[in-house]
Amino acid sequence: DLPDQTVNITASMGICVYPEDGSNASELLKNADAAMFHAKGLGRNTCQFYTEELTRKAFEVLLLENDLRQAIEHNELELYYQPQVDLRTGKVVGAEALIRWNHKVLGTVSPARFIPIAEESGLIIEIGDWVLEEGCRQLHKWYTEGSIELSHLALNVAAMQLSRGGLVARLAELLSKYEFQAGRLELEVTEGFVMEKTERSINQLVAIQELGVTLAIDDFGTGYSSLSYLKDLPMDKLKIDQSFIRGVPHDSDDLAITKTILALGQGLGLRVIAEGVETQEQASFLLEAGCEYAQGYLFSKPLPADEFEAYVQRNRQS
Repeated sequence: DLPDQTVNITASMGICVYPEDGSNASELLKNADAAMFHAKGLGRNTCQFYTEELTRKAFEVLLLENDLRQAIEHNELELYYQPQVDLRTGKVVGAEALIRWNHKVLGTVSPARFIPIAEESGLIIEIGDWVLEEGCRQLHKWYTEGSIELSHLALNVAAMQLSRGGLVARLAELLSKYEFQAGRLELEVTEGFVMEKTERSINQLVAIQELGVTLAIDDFGTGYSSLSYLKDLPMDKLKIDQSFIRGVPHDSDDLAITKTILALGQGLGLRVIAEGVETQEQASFLLEAGCEYAQGYLFSKPLPADEFEAYVQRNRQS
């Protein structure tokens, strides 16, 4: 019941043709279903005709999903760490943990390939929990050994994790178990999630922040960013999406967007970090524009824990 409300309804359609795509109703429905899911993957609100290639791809996805279910048990998942640098000093101040899958047959499987499968299947909950546990364990290890010191470690949290109950309790459990200051743990949430701005999502974020955990909006600028929704959110940091950094300082549109995001973040008292910095020219522009922190291949690619540790130690001595 939606009185006086306009609702836009879209459809994702899968189409197959008898007898080319199936000899009976069951086969036709199965193939039309495969085509429909492909239409959803193309961005929804479209149609897709069935092809045999869709069946092959669907089978590959199914195999990958089955392997993913065993990945944690078989110790195939690993966190890599990308340094986050203070542009004023060039020193590493923190890191973002990024998941990698070392498949026993396929080798390294890109997150871009397996994360959508994990989200579709619901495995993202289990994988996300592993990321939280492993990230906290590694941060505790660095501090207790005294090998390196970071102001924070950023972990990505899926929207599905945030939408379900239990995350706040799980974070409290991990903070108690690994005994480090809550402010050293940073959770990155997507702009799409915070834009939903439901009472449940905001309450969840408030509860996380009350634990002392830092919150950052990841890939900022890719949604419909506005002051009206940002000012009410319990956030500590904005991460400027790399798609805007790529064009600065020469692309006038990227330049304007980046400056606007910096002004927006600073006006709200939020720290701002730029993602995907690849050139010294970009870093110099960002520093001059008031952005104090950055990460990207200019400084380092994501590294396994031991290589990251060595990188930070060299950085401290330089």
